[in-house]
Amino acid sequence: MGILKRGLWLGLLQLMVIYTAMYLFFYEAPYFADIPRKLRHLIKFSSLIGVYLLGTYHLRFEKQRWMGALWHIVHISGISFVLSMGAFDWLVHPTSQAVRLLAHQINEFLISPVLFVAMGLLEKYLKKK
Repeated sequence: MGILKRGLWLGLLQLMVIYTAMYLFFYEAPYFADIPRKLRHLIKFSSLIGVYLLGTYHLRFEKQRWMGALWHIVHISGISFVLSMGAFDWLVHPTSQAVRLLAHQINEFLISPVLFVAMGLLEKYLKKK
């Protein structure tokens, strides 16, 4: 199956489906502006948690435990930031456009398959060493 093992290919496929579905049915949808802001936050957050859990399941780090820690640190840090900005936006005061853009970019990075592929390739490469 090439450079990645079967479980990683399956995980990559699942993450690509989530990422593509988010764009087709959410971000680029003609009804996007009609979705209430708080519901959009919940949809984005649930996709973020789903990607984190899928990645954690498929990237079972057996020999390189530090890679698992890195996966968790990157995601939990990003999730914490996005969650704190969302909580501030909901409870205190609507955030500025710049803060919303930053939170969106962090969310985008965390749900994209790029980090998953990088971690899978790094694990494969380090297992050979």
